[in-house]
Amino acid sequence: MTMDPVYRCYSVARWLAGHRMRIFAYAVRAFMRMVFACDVPYAARVGAGTKFPHHALAVVIHPDAVIGESCTISHQVTIGGRKGLKEVPIIGDRVLVGCGAKLLGPIVVGDDAVIGAGAVVLSDVPAGATAVGVPARIVDGERS
Repeated sequence: MTMDPVYRCYSVARWLAGHRMRIFAYAVRAFMRMVFACDVPYAARVGAGTKFPHHALAVVIHPDAVIGESCTISHQVTIGGRKGLKEVPIIGDRVLVGCGAKLLGPIVVGDDAVIGAGAVVLSDVPAGATAVGVPARIVDGERS
């Protein structure tokens, strides 16, 4: 299995920052901004096996965000805070986030959930559920 190039850059930057080489971690982050047009900060916690199709074009992730393992984050996705709220999203394992989706504020997205393209998620999404719309609503419960 080959590692996603955006995830690889993120991993290198995180390793550099963890070994007191933050200036180089910032350089990797700048490289990601220029080459992939995305902002995946090394401070964010992104699980192993996470993929960024289309090389994370226009993806923006808050430095305090938590993303589980084996997720798929499509292009033009924002995972961040909301004005007046300090907490940011926590995303479970194997979550699919469709293109253009916005996950904002102190929300939890359960394992195996699907966030539809263009959805604006402002509240929790249970495990296995599908959320679509603006604001997002659950259209599909637990999957078998």
